[in-house]
Amino acid sequence: MVSVISSDVAELLVYASVHSPFWRERLKDKPFAEISVLKKGELPAIQQQKLPFGGLLTVPEHEAARIFLSPGPIYDVQGTDGDFWRFAEALEVAGFGPGDIVQNTFSYHLSPAGMMFDAALRKLGATVIPAGIGNTELQVQVLRDCRVTGYVGTPSFLATLLERAGKEKYQFGHELKLNKAFFTAEKLAPALKGTWQEMGLSVFEGYGTADAGLVAYEDGVNPGLKVAASVYLEICDPETGKPLPQGADGIGEVVVTVLDKTYPLIRFGTGDLSSWLPGQEGKYISGVLGRVGDGVKVKGMFVHLKQFAPILENTAWVSYYQAVVTREDNSDRFTLYLESEALPGAGEDLLKSLQDELRERIRIRPHLQMVAIGILPRKEPQLIDKRRWE
Repeated sequence: MVSVISSDVAELLVYASVHSPFWRERLKDKPFAEISVLKKGELPAIQQQKLPFGGLLTVPEHEAARIFLSPGPIYDVQGTDGDFWRFAEALEVAGFGPGDIVQNTFSYHLSPAGMMFDAALRKLGATVIPAGIGNTELQVQVLRDCRVTGYVGTPSFLATLLERAGKEKYQFGHELKLNKAFFTAEKLAPALKGTWQEMGLSVFEGYGTADAGLVAYEDGVNPGLKVAASVYLEICDPETGKPLPQGADGIGEVVVTVLDKTYPLIRFGTGDLSSWLPGQEGKYISGVLGRVGDGVKVKGMFVHLKQFAPILENTAWVSYYQAVVTREDNSDRFTLYLESEALPGAGEDLLKSLQDELRERIRIRPHLQMVAIGILPRKEPQLIDKRRWE
């Protein structure tokens, strides 16, 4: 286990103590190992105490470049540095650079993912198409018309685009010039990755969060994910927050210290589980192996039981519910099974209204399925992830 922190981390602790009210109180000259892990799930409550950032920023809010709102709700910030979230490090290794025209299919609306990749790609000299999410037919047209060479987004949406392009008889190397893709926010099934590589598509994955930016990424040299140069990463016991010894065969929570002075995150618990790659401790992790809490990532968005439970519990005609995440046709599916007696008049309107309210809260549209009262198992969790990644 690394017992001595780097000079960059030591400098960050001093700076945060001086310039951030939150960190001044939390650090209080503690040794690094004794600083409590700041859990991602704590951020909403902390921010509510002093909106919008709970005193974590070291600059006034009006000096930030942008403010975003992620599910939680959690306010996220963009500083004035061009590549604030530092994804250029990963994208450069993945082959993105001058001469590329890149279709960025992450959302530019409220959540920061779209700007994360836009800024990194521009830093590398690539041309960016701010496509955002959805609009499959138009996006396929853009792929062809603009001779797009690179894609960033989720693997499921690329699968959707390529399926549609296939129906239009567009072929790689002819109508489609796409040759590279970078994915995050959603796990890529190994079988699908192999298929795309056989088609001549260079595929890389990265791991980051809306709060911390880039954490780790594929580099094509070693298996697993290389820890980004801009973070200090620990694998910690989720209960105690103590780092697991490097070389130990164990899974723990990914805890990162982001080397950024605008929005310092010190010993930030991402809620994701991972382990050190054997023989590469301190340099590579084994990828995301699960979650610590009750949250799951669906179509690139974190969904927590506490987000949608109040809505359903206040819906008079729903007596019980269970949410199940599955994987169908290379895409995530979020289904809410609702126990209820026969709906009153205008039942379809009630379901549509509930679906819209849930989508507003969790940022994805759930599939609602009515079931008989008493059919759902009471001994199972009310949010279950049944996806398998063979």
